[in-house]
Amino acid sequence: MTPRIYHGEEAQADHVPLEGGLLGWLAILMLAVLLLCSRLTSGKIRSFVFRLARIWVAGLFCFFAGVHRGASFYNPEGPRLSDPLIFLSMHFGGLGLALLPSRTAWRIAPAGMLLTLGGDVFLARQDRLPRFFLRLRPFQLLVATALIALLGSAARNNVEARG
Repeated sequence: MTPRIYHGEEAQADHVPLEGGLLGWLAILMLAVLLLCSRLTSGKIRSFVFRLARIWVAGLFCFFAGVHRGASFYNPEGPRLSDPLIFLSMHFGGLGLALLPSRTAWRIAPAGMLLTLGGDVFLARQDRLPRFFLRLRPFQLLVATALIALLGSAARNNVEARG
C-alpha cells in the first residue's frame, strides 16, 4: 500500500493537493537541475546531460498524457471520444521528441508545452480535468516552457560549439 499525503478527492479539490503539487513541481524542478548541470559540465558529460534532458522532456509529455487519460475516468459523464485522442497525441508527441533529431525536438518542445497548458486550462474549465489544474498548471507549465527553451538554446549552442 502506498502512503498518501493527500486524503481526499483530488478531482473535486479547488486548491492544489499537497501530493499533486509536490509531484508536479518535482518533475519541473528536474529541468532546472539539468539546466544547471549543463552550465557546470563540459564535453561528453554535457552532451549526456542534454540527451537526458530531452528524454526527461519526452517523459513529461508521456506522463501528462497519462494524467489526462486517468482524469477522464473521474469525469461524471465518463470518458469522451476526445480523451483517448488527447492521450495518444500527447503520448506519441513525447515519444516523437525522444526519437526526433535533437535540433528539431528542442524547437518543438516549448510549443508542445504551451499547447499542453492551453489544453489543460480549457479542459479544467469544462470540468474534464480537476479544478485545481486551474491553479497548478498555468505557472507550472510556463516555468517548464521557459526551462525547456533555455535547455534547447544551450543544447543548440553546445552542438554549434562542437561542430
